[in-house]
Amino acid sequence: MMRHARLTLAFGVFAAAIVSPLHAQERLGTLAAADQQRFPGWTFTPTFGFGEMYDDNVVLFGARSAEGETNDYVASYFPGADLQYTGRHTSLGMRYTGSFLDYKTFSTLNRWDQRGGLELKREESAHLKWFADAHAAALPSTDLIELGGIPFRQTGAQTYETRGGVDYIFDARNQFSTALRYQDISFDRSAIGDDILRGGHILESTSSYRHRLSERTAVGADYTYSHVDVVGDITPFDIHSVMAAADMELSPAWTLSGGAGVVLLQGTEFTPAHNAPTGRVSLDRRRGGTTFHVGYLRSYIPSFGLGGTSSNQEVGVAFRSPLFNNRRLYTVQSGVFRDDTPLAELAFQLPFRSLRTYSTIGWEFDRWVRIEGFYARVQQTTLRAGGQVYRNQVGFQIVTSKPVRIQ
Repeated sequence: MMRHARLTLAFGVFAAAIVSPLHAQERLGTLAAADQQRFPGWTFTPTFGFGEMYDDNVVLFGARSAEGETNDYVASYFPGADLQYTGRHTSLGMRYTGSFLDYKTFSTLNRWDQRGGLELKREESAHLKWFADAHAAALPSTDLIELGGIPFRQTGAQTYETRGGVDYIFDARNQFSTALRYQDISFDRSAIGDDILRGGHILESTSSYRHRLSERTAVGADYTYSHVDVVGDITPFDIHSVMAAADMELSPAWTLSGGAGVVLLQGTEFTPAHNAPTGRVSLDRRRGGTTFHVGYLRSYIPSFGLGGTSSNQEVGVAFRSPLFNNRRLYTVQSGVFRDDTPLAELAFQLPFRSLRTYSTIGWEFDRWVRIEGFYARVQQTTLRAGGQVYRNQVGFQIVTSKPVRIQ
């Protein structure tokens, strides 16, 4: 039963991942928030933090453009609050996090980075579970959006997402999940944003079936349908993805999940119908306080930056572990590489190769207070002259967060 539970957990994590490919990158500083302790009933967790960092390209200019003139020191203040209800069969969470960025020289860039969310989960019976959630964010620049096909610019963006889904266990061997998601992304209007940043929305449904062959292995199929409307495109388009899938527990610590199939794109006035192989694979390890993940994904995605559809390949790796067998010292390392190629051969639609890396060493010197030093890098190229953008950030942050049980 324990092995079956781990396989079910891995399947649930995968289902959530394929339903929500668009999300905002974690703000530098939120990783420092202390682990939140949950109590039965209501728990309120206030958070406050402060950080300082050096940014070598605050305006996200292209490489060799005004080098040495776009760097600055940035102070950040990030308040937050989390209200959580934990019941026997129901959990409800409401969260807000904000970060005010205070630039020493480029004060015109000062602005808030704000995010909020609401999540509801309900277990109706041993066979039936369902969830609903909504998340919104107002971001200061497009390099904070974890979505392919968007050029990095110092332009504000707003994202909204709402989801709902059901997980039904027929018996000890068969399980079915389905979910519906709506997402919307928009950009601040500016001289640059009007030309190359569009926005749009997507309505997507995902269904997954798993049959457990043994306590260690489950097989099945996944189907995703996406209806996409990009601002400026004359016609919305549809994407269908069908994959055969398998989830395996290699050991008590290691799990392997993968799938392969075909993705189909409906033709439009600019893009003929396409079909291509699609696939994913991920390897995960969780033991004690150490977690590791590496994954690969290939599919079609909407390009909310320049319009149309792109062929997308991405590789991601993440690692978190205590240091020197000391639970108060830890490190977090992560990186994501994306290769996005537009399907339409139009001059204004550009290929993008993007890389994001994040490295942290932290010390929890009190149960509710942490201090971290971090280094982050983003880079992007359009594979054309003058199309390279780099950004490096290095600094420290202190966050205090303490849960309070509400009677």
